[in-house]
Amino acid sequence: MKNLIPALSMLMLAVPAAAQDHDNSAYLGALVSDFDGSSSKINQLAEAIPAELYDWRPSEGVRSVSEALMHVVLANYYFSTALGHSAPEEMPEESLADKDAIKAHLMASQDLVREAINMHTSSDLAETMPMFGQEMSRYGVLMIVTGHSHEHLGQMIAYARSNNIAPPWSGG
Repeated sequence: MKNLIPALSMLMLAVPAAAQDHDNSAYLGALVSDFDGSSSKINQLAEAIPAELYDWRPSEGVRSVSEALMHVVLANYYFSTALGHSAPEEMPEESLADKDAIKAHLMASQDLVREAINMHTSSDLAETMPMFGQEMSRYGVLMIVTGHSHEHLGQMIAYARSNNIAPPWSGG
């Protein structure tokens, strides 16, 4: 028993060091695939919702369709910049309401997120970075990025269904 405590202590110190050397390329690939899936569906909904409904909102004080999509755009640019990628020189206004312009910004912002994810290597995912007033690992930040995309995909599904628009991939 006397030798067990030092042995367990050494093991506990070795596990975090070994975890940092782990090949995370499969994780990064899965993350990009997940982000691509939710982004594609957001884009399909942005296309399926008619331009005349872009000012629709479920109730007063809640984001309209265009505001929700522009929130996704601006958050994507924010995350890309936080992860070390450059954002466009001219950022769009959150109040942008033109369907075609919003769709173009949406795809451009998603491309930047994808590039920001792909510029990471397995070895730097354990690094910490400031995010939302605290230090987070890059793993954590990338999880927030994909979670945010899914959150607003759900919002856009609810907006579409509230207007009798079936998500294109759902079959009705």
